[in-house]
Amino acid sequence: MEKLSEKLPIEYVSQMKELLGEDYENYERALNEKPVRGLRVNKVKISVSEFLNSSEISKNLTKLGYAEDGFVLDDDDKIGNTAEHLTGQIYIQEPSSMIPVCSSGIDKEDRPLLILDLCASPGGKTGQIASRAPEGSIIFSNEIIKSRAEILQSNVERLGLKNVVILNEEPKNLKIFAGVFDYVFVDAPCSGEGMFRKNPETINEWSSENVERCFERQKEILEIAQNLVCAGGKLVYSTCTYNKFEDEAVVDWLLENFNFELQDVPEEIKNVTISSNITHGNKDFARKFLPYSGAGEGQFVAVFENKDEMRKTALYSKKHYRSVSQIGQSENKLVKEFAASSLLEEFSWRDLYRVGGSIFFAPKGFNTELQTALEELKFLAVGVKIGTIEKGRFEPSHNIFMALADKFKHKIELTPEELKKYMHGEELSTDISAKGYGVVTVGGYGVGGVKIVQNRLKNLYPRGLRI
Repeated sequence: MEKLSEKLPIEYVSQMKELLGEDYENYERALNEKPVRGLRVNKVKISVSEFLNSSEISKNLTKLGYAEDGFVLDDDDKIGNTAEHLTGQIYIQEPSSMIPVCSSGIDKEDRPLLILDLCASPGGKTGQIASRAPEGSIIFSNEIIKSRAEILQSNVERLGLKNVVILNEEPKNLKIFAGVFDYVFVDAPCSGEGMFRKNPETINEWSSENVERCFERQKEILEIAQNLVCAGGKLVYSTCTYNKFEDEAVVDWLLENFNFELQDVPEEIKNVTISSNITHGNKDFARKFLPYSGAGEGQFVAVFENKDEMRKTALYSKKHYRSVSQIGQSENKLVKEFAASSLLEEFSWRDLYRVGGSIFFAPKGFNTELQTALEELKFLAVGVKIGTIEKGRFEPSHNIFMALADKFKHKIELTPEELKKYMHGEELSTDISAKGYGVVTVGGYGVGGVKIVQNRLKNLYPRGLRI
């Protein structure tokens, strides 16, 4: 059987031998082994210790040394349909892709932050940021392609994240946020050399011409991204590739042209990575992860600090692409009626916003300036979409059941057989006679919603998620 290393383009092999020297044999050996699978415990929903003590999945996990919530999955079992995945307790994530957020230092901050995940789909880094950022932080999570932005939104909902604004914009259109963000994460589009083992078909797509195109595109994105970082803020750049053009040359270009300084990364990251060969700054600060240096595929990361003393913020409004407004009296009345019948407590109307027919429970700290700026942009969500106003009725969304499951009066724990029926979209019976809405749970964690009607649970699980 042909080995994966034997399929590599000659030009790529020459590049890697130049990069790795004697270690090329270690890389070649690792490339011919099975790709590594991993997962991250979603600390927004469950603590790592609670997960390890309660989940059968934990028996097949090996802890990562650089991420206390990150693990290598030791078997080939499919876990996408497990209760832990369906309820958002875990996110299936390739281990090395956790390195950029673990390198950022965001978990050392002690104040609410404004954060931008510029190239966010499918949502792994957004979820990881949300689990590490200080309370009260707001994450703007952007994806340029609409279909991928919808996947991002679905994952954010499943994870139960309450503090995420999902954008669907070209990076250049985010200039209204100039000098605003404390952290900007750029997981840049790249040639994907670090994913050859996981996705062998990408080998055929590799070329030096594509590397050059990626290099130019990465500089375009970073030129925009660096302008969005506030004075003293951090810019985290990462790729899943190895070549010097998309990694070291991009770092050198940024340091030569803008007032940023390369920052050190934690020792636990250094333990599983190799240093870079940058010209400017400390070579030990920019790091490459390779399949032989730890459990995972491939990654490059560099963390920069903006050394400007002052930056003018650019929040303003001109075109009003889409109206974002606090709800009016009629909408507030409908939401209050829903809350009275189904929730343990009412919403504060000051935190509720209407976008078209949708009602959103905005992240804590979402202010008038952010509201005004958002009207300039294409976006999918502002915090938790609690529901829609349809023909004078309030209809709760799937998002509210996943993000605010603990707020519902009626929580219905499902048996394994009932869970299968629910996932198929079937109705269930109940001994609850009260009218209203409830959340169905597994192990106490929400899976979705139901409408309680005459001892029946009408299934509200989205059709697109049913199996």
